[in-house]
Amino acid sequence: MIFPAPGELPWPDLGGATIGIAHATIATLGTILFVGLAFLARPRRSTLLWSLTFMGIMVACFGYLAATAAESEELRRGSMGLLLGAPALLWSGLRAHRKVRTYAWISAVVAAVSIVALIAVGDSDLFGLAYRVVFFISSIFGVLFLLEWRRIPERSERLLWPIVISSAVYALAGVTVLIGALFTPLSTSEAFASTRIFNSIGMLVYMVCALVSLVPLVTPGTQAIESGAPHSDWGRFVGTARERLERAAARDAGTWSLLRIELDDAEDLQAAGGPAIFGRLIREIQSRVVAVFPTDADVAIAPDSAVIVLISRPEAVIRELVRDVLRRIAVRDPAAPITVTTSASIGWASVATSGYDLDALLATTAEAAAAARAQGGDRWERVTA
Repeated sequence: MIFPAPGELPWPDLGGATIGIAHATIATLGTILFVGLAFLARPRRSTLLWSLTFMGIMVACFGYLAATAAESEELRRGSMGLLLGAPALLWSGLRAHRKVRTYAWISAVVAAVSIVALIAVGDSDLFGLAYRVVFFISSIFGVLFLLEWRRIPERSERLLWPIVISSAVYALAGVTVLIGALFTPLSTSEAFASTRIFNSIGMLVYMVCALVSLVPLVTPGTQAIESGAPHSDWGRFVGTARERLERAAARDAGTWSLLRIELDDAEDLQAAGGPAIFGRLIREIQSRVVAVFPTDADVAIAPDSAVIVLISRPEAVIRELVRDVLRRIAVRDPAAPITVTTSASIGWASVATSGYDLDALLATTAEAAAAARAQGGDRWERVTA
């Protein structure tokens, strides 16, 4: 018979070379794509750490494949331990993207502890428990990644959802695997083989989601870059803003505020006019903002196409400026790139309520702007606590 009957179809050996080759192939392609599209295009600390993440995964997958060929349980466990250190390096890369301390060494510690723990227990009854514990420790960085994601200005980008969802699923899987020790106390490596294989598959799915999300985050092609906001301008704004806020904190100056101005229906406007036209529209909105605020205010376009303003004025003055900006944005300009009536939602946070940390101010103003947009837009929302 030319085609085998369904009952005669050979099932793949999930514990053998078949799954190992698939792992190694995906990891190699992911490494090549990320290094070529992200690191070489924009060499910086974040892309370096994420490139090392994919390289580590590739090495672990080839190690697992070699262990299968050589029937070496020690090499297989070492490769698995190396794989479990990857989520910590993803988290460190996102912290580098935020320009804060990375703690990249934690990834090496997690990988080393995982390797030692999995090899040291041998084939004793403690193997299952050791694997569950190190997998749970690795999954903690899925939660930490989510916390860091909440603090980046690009968190509203839809392309980040794959890694956000997979981080949440990975964290949940870690808790489930650990709790599972109470109900299915698998002990030996043979008894735990299937769970270990499927967990490694889940890890690779996590890494594919990371590839899909992180490449657009750091390379041209996202809404932020298409808006025409030069990264150098935003970098200068961030440096100047941090310096101003540090000096303000030293003098206990409480009149500083950060404003986040977002176009309502931005996604629809971009879809209607295209990236280039949308970028011109954002720059037009920035020019209207600059025309309203005093010359000593710092104004820049954020990577997610929001207009950010740092200003030191009394509350009553800022309130009038915000109202004036909303009126000007709502004016239909025949010369604008898109001849439609636009509106904006503004998030407002002062140092008196949100502190002098720029990242915290950016995060709270993003939440406030989202709250204003949820109430219909064309309004402002101030953080009061």
